[in-house]
Amino acid sequence: MPDPIPIVPIVVEVDSDLEELMPLFLEQRRKDRATIARALDAGDFETLRMVGHGMAGSGASYGFPMITAMGEILERAAIARDNAETKRQSAILADYLDRVIVKFV
Repeated sequence: MPDPIPIVPIVVEVDSDLEELMPLFLEQRRKDRATIARALDAGDFETLRMVGHGMAGSGASYGFPMITAMGEILERAAIARDNAETKRQSAILADYLDRVIVKFV
């Protein structure tokens, strides 16, 4: 049996001024993940658009340009009613949140 593939952490450097706010920010992104899953199941592209828009607006403000990029793609995919791309972005977000480690600088 082959060795398992190691999970590679994603280290994000964030301004130490945001340290107190970080747990809430990351918890909200985890809630977004659950909201995305429910919206996908319901075919609710308006909710997907709104979640994507929120991620796009908040990610860079907190030092997470990848979350901004995912949000922008999710928002565009929802507007286009592209179910495959919205599912793909949901999976990417889930993987990202599972691996991200915040380093305060």
